[in-house]
Amino acid sequence: MTDTAAAHRLLDRLLAAAWDDFDAEELHNMSRARLANEFLRRMAVWGDVLNIEYGWPLLDLAVAVDPSVPDGADWLTRAEKESGREFGGTTQRAIVDMFQWALLGDQPVKRFPHLDDPYEPLLRFFERSGELITLNGAVELIGTSVRFRSRAERLAQPPFAIDLETLEGRDRDEQVRIAKMHEERRARQATRAEQAEQAE
Repeated sequence: MTDTAAAHRLLDRLLAAAWDDFDAEELHNMSRARLANEFLRRMAVWGDVLNIEYGWPLLDLAVAVDPSVPDGADWLTRAEKESGREFGGTTQRAIVDMFQWALLGDQPVKRFPHLDDPYEPLLRFFERSGELITLNGAVELIGTSVRFRSRAERLAQPPFAIDLETLEGRDRDEQVRIAKMHEERRARQATRAEQAEQAE
């Protein structure tokens, strides 16, 4: 039996995401990188447990758990219609996968209670603004990227905490670093200007 209640909850969270807020996307760049890394790790873990050989990194997890799970395409169509936007191809594929997983209900938890939800990092990635854009084997972010790496490398990766406090802390630390960098640059420029005046 499919779990439409879980699919509705996922739809609500996707519709609440600030998809076009570039300032928020830039502000959350570091936390989104962390979420991308954790998403890739969880994909590798689940792919290993379910013996999925192909499709890295967007693996067909739901079908591997239950081949009879409904396609999530109708839910994607609904998300696009209600949000008033057409998602990019990689985001579309990921959202279909996420809805299929939601439609499984508690099947994965019952079978694999020791494993983390594979799509929660990606959902939080979307909630912190911006789509999933991939290019040349990497998740593209603002001014940086997160390499897919091999599944073996991702399996060896320790888990990243993705609670809100940790994510906000990552972004605050990055803003402090950027502000300090700008301050130091202004100080160097002021020193050079002063030296130039003295040399005249």
